[in-house]
Amino acid sequence: MDMEIRAISEKNNVKISIVDISESFNEIAKLQNTNPLASVALGRTIIDNALVSLSLKDGSKMTTNLNGMGLGGSIIVEFQDKKVRGYIQNPNFEIDKINLEEGSALSQVVGKQGFLQISRDNGESTPYTSRVEIISGEVNFDFMYYLQQSDQVNSLITSAVELNEDNTIKKACGIIIQLLPGFKDEDIDFIEEKIGTLDHLVKTLIETTNYESLIKDICKDAKVLGIGELKFECTCNIEKVVSSVKLLGEKEIKKIIEEGELVEVVCDFCKKQYNVKPNEII
Repeated sequence: MDMEIRAISEKNNVKISIVDISESFNEIAKLQNTNPLASVALGRTIIDNALVSLSLKDGSKMTTNLNGMGLGGSIIVEFQDKKVRGYIQNPNFEIDKINLEEGSALSQVVGKQGFLQISRDNGESTPYTSRVEIISGEVNFDFMYYLQQSDQVNSLITSAVELNEDNTIKKACGIIIQLLPGFKDEDIDFIEEKIGTLDHLVKTLIETTNYESLIKDICKDAKVLGIGELKFECTCNIEKVVSSVKLLGEKEIKKIIEEGELVEVVCDFCKKQYNVKPNEII
């Protein structure tokens, strides 16, 4: 079962959250037909977006658009009501195009010539959207930079996607440690210490499923605030599809109606095909 766990440490003035979406992302990766590097890029983005979204109120949606002009193209992911979904524009690019002399493989998949944009939508007003330039293309560092620049929050975010030999998903998980208001200098030192032992933290995160114990190892006084189930579920439906077709423009819509042809629309996220009848867009 995919899950999230949230905790707080009063001693260190931090909140800690962990998500594990291994089952959901395995399904997403199959639908997207991602190559191994695309899987890592997409998986990290979905995980990090989920980590940042856990504080959302019920019904609110958080959408991340990561577009660094890399080999993978645009990556768009969503989190709403404990559900995740996501897609990558070029899921099966030619891996031979990776040149390690130009930087890490992941940074070339994501790219570094674009932006990371996050939109928060509570369904009641215009979504709040902010963006920052991509600084690394490694995803985790870009999310940390976003939180620092946009929300003025010092955070440690790390996520990992581990593959089986057949390129299916073995593990997809991540952790976020954020300073709370009123933090002291020693609390900053605590975050920096955890960044210094990041490799060990990632290794432990991948190897364990006892996340409550891991949180206690990080902060002995940590108090668990909640544990919940996460899952992959697409929010597409015929009403949304019809609405999107109506945005094609008057000339295109008129042509569809006159020719009486079905409009085939495939959801980017779940690959479900919809057939829209001309009379449905009148």
